[in-house]
Amino acid sequence: MKIVSVVNHKGGVGKTTITINLGAELAERGNKVLLIDLDSQGNLTKATGIDVHRTGDNLYTVASALNGIMKGQEIDPLKYIYRTNISDNLDVVPCCIDMADTKIALNIAMARETMLKLFIEEIVKSKNYDYVLIDNAPSIEVDFQNSLVASDEVLIITEADEFSTDGMESLLKQLGKIKSFFNPKLEVAGVLINKADCRTNLCKDMIGIIRELFGKLKVFNTVIPASVKLKESQIMKVSIKTYDKDNAVAKAISSFTDEFEGKVAK
Repeated sequence: MKIVSVVNHKGGVGKTTITINLGAELAERGNKVLLIDLDSQGNLTKATGIDVHRTGDNLYTVASALNGIMKGQEIDPLKYIYRTNISDNLDVVPCCIDMADTKIALNIAMARETMLKLFIEEIVKSKNYDYVLIDNAPSIEVDFQNSLVASDEVLIITEADEFSTDGMESLLKQLGKIKSFFNPKLEVAGVLINKADCRTNLCKDMIGIIRELFGKLKVFNTVIPASVKLKESQIMKVSIKTYDKDNAVAKAISSFTDEFEGKVAK
């Protein structure tokens, strides 16, 4: 099993969309995949068909799991796992606005950086997965630190513009600190360029700059093109491949997944 954090400090670069579609492609290839939504906005949760406002039976979220672990309670990890609408091989641990309060509690907890790791360890005692993909909020707060401590690999998502690469230095410093003090096995799987409009010279120039700037971080050869179809598929709560298998994004996701599997061995 490989645990992968999907990250960037800047919002809007498409972390959630990539997490869902990478997970869906891996699942279609016969892998058992778990998505963990660690963003209080809950966009991944909603896009996988989970109703965050469900009434009657409570929605068990990653926040409620972490709260239980912080209190020393025994939790049933299977309660927090939901089957997605996208694939029978693709599950999700949901998140919603209650994560904001949990982050406050995490800040004063003992061994605060390890709570998500403990939760995932409980999950794998009960259910086997080939991949766990963690969708992170655009921050370097305690929830992000938890994600890195729990992970084997980090997948960095960026757009082909100067603003998306802003803050990359602080991100890499944070990764270095976590690797040095908490998780020596943590590695960067690579940098994926997303939402690229390669019809423009500016985009082509920025892709070249990113490859030169982050060459040592294994920038993936595949570039995910910009397409309104991707947003449409997310609204319909299906993968881009299900929504429009002949779309350029669907083909790029498949190509990227080939690269990803080559670099991140299970």
